Amino acid sequence: MTQHQLHRLVYIALLTATATIIGIVETLFPSPFAFAPGAKLGFSNLVVLMAIFTLKKSDVIILMILKLLLTALFTGFSVFLYSLSGGILSLLAMYLIKMMGPKLVSLIGISLAGGFFHNVGQLMMATFISQTPAVLLYLPWLAFFGLLAGFFIGVAGNSLLYKIKPINDLFVKENKIWMTDL
Repeated sequence: MTQHQLHRLVYIALLTATATIIGIVETLFPSPFAFAPGAKLGFSNLVVLMAIFTLKKSDVIILMILKLLLTALFTGFSVFLYSLSGGILSLLAMYLIKMMGPKLVSLIGISLAGGFFHNVGQLMMATFISQTPAVLLYLPWLAFFGLLAGFFIGVAGNSLLYKIKPINDLFVKENKIWMTDL
C-alpha cells in the first residue's frame, strides 16, 4: 500500500467516524420537528456532502454504507433499511445534480436535492415494507422538512468546504473539485 492510498483510507475513516458520531449524538436529542415524526436535520449528512466534493464516488459510497452500519450498531437496526434507501436515492440525486456543474447549481442546490430525495427514498421503503401506498401521502410534509434541512446543511457545507480544503489536499491529491466556482 502506497502512502497516498494510506492517506486516502485514513481520510475516509476520519469522515466515517465523524459522520457516525454526529449521527449517534443527533439521535439522543428530540427532533426539532416534533409535529413531523421521523423528520430531523441530519447533521451527519454534512459529512457526506463534504465527501461528495472531496472523494471519488466509490469512496463516498463506502463512507455512506459504513456510516449507516456503524450508526445502526449503536442506535438499532430498526431504521437501517429506511436510512439505506434514503441515503442511496439522495446520493444518486446529488451526483446527478452535481453533474450540471457549478455554473448551474450550487452546493446548496445539491444539498436541497439530497434532503428531498432522502425522504422520498425512506417513504418508498416504508411503502414497500407496509404494502400501503397511503404512506406516500406523508411526502409533501416530509419533503418540506427535507428541503429545509437540505438548505441548512448546504449553507453549512458551503462554509465548511473551504475550511477542509487544506486537510483534503493532504489526503486526496488527485481529486478535482469545483471550489473556485462555489
